[in-house]
Amino acid sequence: MSKLGRTELVKGVQEELVTYLRNGTVNERAVAQALDITDLEIEDLNRLKRIHFCLSDDVVEFVEALQERLRRIQTANQRDREVTHGEVRGAIDWPATTRLRYGEAAGDRTRFACKTPNTEYDIDENLVLKKLLWIVHSTVQEDISAIDYKWRTEAWPTDRIAMFDRIYARNVHLDRIRDAENIRVTQRMLNTARTARQPLYTDAYTLYDRYRRLLAGAYTDLDISQLLSSTLVIPERLPRLFELFCIFRLLRRLSSQGLRLQPIEAKAAQLAVLEGDQYTIDVYHDQGGKLSFYVPLSKLDDIDADYVRRYRNIQHRHGSLIEAFLGNETRPSLFNGRPDFVFEVYESRARDVLIEVILGEIKYSDSPRTFTRGLEELLKYIEFAQQSGYLSDKNIDTRGLLISDGVQTNRNTSIDGQIFHIPASNLLSETFSDDWIPKSI
Repeated sequence: MSKLGRTELVKGVQEELVTYLRNGTVNERAVAQALDITDLEIEDLNRLKRIHFCLSDDVVEFVEALQERLRRIQTANQRDREVTHGEVRGAIDWPATTRLRYGEAAGDRTRFACKTPNTEYDIDENLVLKKLLWIVHSTVQEDISAIDYKWRTEAWPTDRIAMFDRIYARNVHLDRIRDAENIRVTQRMLNTARTARQPLYTDAYTLYDRYRRLLAGAYTDLDISQLLSSTLVIPERLPRLFELFCIFRLLRRLSSQGLRLQPIEAKAAQLAVLEGDQYTIDVYHDQGGKLSFYVPLSKLDDIDADYVRRYRNIQHRHGSLIEAFLGNETRPSLFNGRPDFVFEVYESRARDVLIEVILGEIKYSDSPRTFTRGLEELLKYIEFAQQSGYLSDKNIDTRGLLISDGVQTNRNTSIDGQIFHIPASNLLSETFSDDWIPKSI
């Protein structure tokens, strides 16, 4: 079977992601975790967007040209009026001096009203520039510099980060513009920067406007779409992208069954929630949901077989050594894990009665060996899934779905109808098999 191409994978995720984020039907925190390219455990989608923005070629090129361009920074020349005593600073404003001497300083010929020249840096286009540079600088220093991947050092090598930090902290022109934290960019400022003659300011406008639209979720704008596409294809994160693609396609298939994706609260644990006339489905990614898959080692306490004693010894020694080597505590277990995704089907919105469960493993591979390992993991999850007792003991229909990147199999459904296999390329079809969906839905 054919493997899913990288282009199709990125396009598939982006199309669904744009729709779900725009409609508020997917958990932004869960998406941020899934698309986190940094290993910094990011849960804030806007923070992740800023990182994507700063990794873009246009931002890097803007920073590279910054030092030379700042030599031609715009200023406004003006004269401040100042009253002096016994000295003259700048040009004397004689009409004002005369009024002063005949008014509040009557008869005092040592008082002067002077026009002191002043160079103003806080003009509109400079405020836009300073705000943009602050966004990039803080993101690079707080997030990007901590990323330890080759693609980071290609976009932001250590010497480029140091160069930018030096410019931002020490450039005399930038220093004379007010602190960026106190700048609130207005439309008037943006218009001034957009119509400026210098590329420094027109480029600053273009980038700041793009950043603003990125945070606002203008994913259908061509430049925003291209930015996301270029930074989604991070080699180290392709397996995670593959997982999102598969789950999004499953959500689309369920939606075609009459189930509707619901707006989801920001702090919800679910990735998504679907509702029909009778059922509510909670969808979890990289979480066990309301299920537990942990079986404590104490379950073996009453068994005195030699193999069991040895297994207990391994677990206890493992815990002791992990604490000694890493300082971490572990829970000795007979089994512990979680599937890649969990679909919990409830009888109503109240979620009082769990009636069906779909557990899923996603393998970004066409290797039969990886398929075999995934199938074994799936069977363990089905066997040990618990909610106030093992699901298998409570007659709750528990199905397993294994998605691979094109493993060739003799069949895609087990004889007992409990385990299902879907090659990822099949998910591109709008009408891929729905055998994995419980008949009651």
